[in-house]
Amino acid sequence: MGNYQVRFRGRGRGQSHREPSPLPDGVENFQEINIRHSKFAANRFAHEAAPALEHFAQSSPRSFIDGIAAARTKIVARKDEDRETFLRKGGFSKAETGKIIATVLAEEGHPAVSVYDFVQGITAVARSRPHQDGRLDLEFKARKLMERAR
Repeated sequence: MGNYQVRFRGRGRGQSHREPSPLPDGVENFQEINIRHSKFAANRFAHEAAPALEHFAQSSPRSFIDGIAAARTKIVARKDEDRETFLRKGGFSKAETGKIIATVLAEEGHPAVSVYDFVQGITAVARSRPHQDGRLDLEFKARKLMERAR
């Protein structure tokens, strides 16, 4: 018999819908339900998951939207030196910093100036990582930057 895990999470910023979201962004009271596959698993799932699904369906995206708006308006770099300093203080290596700055310029068409610009670049670089652990590490750092912008 197998075990099933159900996790209710919001989508991570800039994440593909093909991979699970590592971040509970925009979702308050993160919950995890573990259900052992058994004769009554379906009934137990319906009983335990229904309130969480109802809460998720009724919750407001306002905090998520406000966080994005704050990140877009928080200007953190105007020069190349500022961009490098901002990312290096955020825990990124010199190589990652160069990739992120170049990715923002290539994908957004302008140099990164706001926290939102940097987060977009970080998640784009994360998508290019072949291993999930590497992607999650970068996305965790992006999340920390977004939280500081609020």
